[in-house]
Amino acid sequence: MLIIFISLCILSIGSYFIWFSRYNIPAHLELAFIFTRYLVPIFLVNEISNFDDEILQLYKNILIIGAVFYLLGMILGNLIPLIKVKKFSWQVISEEEYSERVELVTRYFFYFAVIGFIISYMIMGFIPMFASNPLNAKFFRGEYQAPYMRIAVLFRAANFVMYSLPPLLLVIWYHFRKTINLFYLLIVILLIASTLTRGNIFYGLLLAIGVICAYKKKLFKYYILSIILIFSIGSISFYLIGLIFHSDMLLAMYEKDNIFETIALGAPDVLDHLTFLKSFNNTPLYTYGRTFYGGLIPGHYKWNPAVWSLMVSNPDGDLNEITSGGLRLPLPLWGYVSFSWTGVVLLSFFSGLINGYLIKAIKKMIKETQSIIVITVVILLYVNVYTQFVTFYALSMYSIPVFAFMAFYMYRFKLK
Repeated sequence: MLIIFISLCILSIGSYFIWFSRYNIPAHLELAFIFTRYLVPIFLVNEISNFDDEILQLYKNILIIGAVFYLLGMILGNLIPLIKVKKFSWQVISEEEYSERVELVTRYFFYFAVIGFIISYMIMGFIPMFASNPLNAKFFRGEYQAPYMRIAVLFRAANFVMYSLPPLLLVIWYHFRKTINLFYLLIVILLIASTLTRGNIFYGLLLAIGVICAYKKKLFKYYILSIILIFSIGSISFYLIGLIFHSDMLLAMYEKDNIFETIALGAPDVLDHLTFLKSFNNTPLYTYGRTFYGGLIPGHYKWNPAVWSLMVSNPDGDLNEITSGGLRLPLPLWGYVSFSWTGVVLLSFFSGLINGYLIKAIKKMIKETQSIIVITVVILLYVNVYTQFVTFYALSMYSIPVFAFMAFYMYRFKLK
């Protein structure tokens, strides 16, 4: 169990080996995820005891090999000299002028996202949080699918813009101290909460708080313990929502014998990994890279990573009845199902190589600035854009709006 845990940790927070800094906020947040996703299920709930030795050994070997080559690739990638690229906006105008521009751009995106949500909910005729079947509504399954498809493009675009706003609004408020930005932030939080997508609220806010704590230095020592507690609460948030809104369905699904079982149910990563691997091992059908681009094709394309992973885990199930947006499979496991053991080695190594190189670029940009606004945008550049290249093995068409969103912060477009 310890080897499995260590391997998963390397795959999650391996960037500490090349960027051990208080500004490595993505790794700090992954550190909190480790507690809920891995430590609790493996050691405190012992979910893996339900699987036979053959699957556990296969899972362990995949993770060990993947972690080693991922780490090797990342270290080598960090040694590659940086290529000169077109300068970003904050590198060619004053930091204060850039900060004012960020506030203006963020306000425009806020208006777009709010209007997009309102129109989408009016056309769909339901709000996931208040639907009679909240989980089906969250994933637009069953009766909720047809109304969603009528406005899917606008809703997805507004959704992904909305997810990116919390860290920007919080840091903008911290820099300019304008109360209106806190009001905008409250509206954004409520609208994201209405979709029952809990992670995006916590992640964005904690990313911004992490930047502020790293910027102030003295506050940083309180940050790590706080995010572990907050992510633990986040993993039981559906149960808490059930209590608040008296939803018998959510209470029945998430009420367990103890708090650790409830946390594990809210973050079922290890259980999903093993269930998936067991099903795949029974009838192995290698993807040969078709899931790399499957997420770029609209609709429930069978090689979409989310669709394919769910169907492998539930071979006899109906996708429309499965209340999940897809499985969070670790990098080496994607390599294994793509090209067997060769895939474990190559995908892990090249993903690490790309990550190591891009982290080197991010470190340089942060080192060159003293602006908290610029630091926040640089970290969002890594989280929203650069990680798409790192996870090249599971691309998604839903990342396209985020690329367009970040372009307005990276480059200078004329704004009235």
